[in-house]
Amino acid sequence: MKFGSNKQQNEEPHAGKVTVLSLGFELTGDIISKSDIRADGILVGSIRTDKKVVVGEKASITGDIIAEEISISGEVVGDLYIKGETTIYADAKVSGNIITSSIFIHKGAQINSGIQVVDPKAVEEASKSSKINSVSREELYSMLDDRTSKKKDVPVKPISKAELRSFKESSSTESGDNNDPLDFPRSW
Repeated sequence: MKFGSNKQQNEEPHAGKVTVLSLGFELTGDIISKSDIRADGILVGSIRTDKKVVVGEKASITGDIIAEEISISGEVVGDLYIKGETTIYADAKVSGNIITSSIFIHKGAQINSGIQVVDPKAVEEASKSSKINSVSREELYSMLDDRTSKKKDVPVKPISKAELRSFKESSSTESGDNNDPLDFPRSW
């Protein structure tokens, strides 16, 4: 008999794989991610991901979105290039061209868009006109990987109490302050 749950083990590897723009958060700039994106705040900029984008009820995005899949409950002003499924819920407001492989629009959604339903390759070709797609994903990820691999880990050596006392004594004799040897100098 096995105790415990495999559910937690299965979910943990995916726990950090969602980029979140929280409610109350405002960002100006583009978001490029390898993971799912959930937006509940305000973004003035474009989004590009190979995964899913979820636009929450209180979210407002002004910019193009290139993604595999999208669910919109908030407001989006910009062109959408979605290779998979586009779902627009009743509370959503969407303005801009929508190029997608499939679309579901719930009653009550406000849409001021041109809609094209095409195959995924046509979506990818159309997305090349978006400014967010000016650099290929592969080039961008390569640049990011290079940047992170160039960062060198500098080992931090913990300071011992004896070294701290020695430092304090040399500092306090210079300043004329000889209180507790474990107190930090006032100049810190």
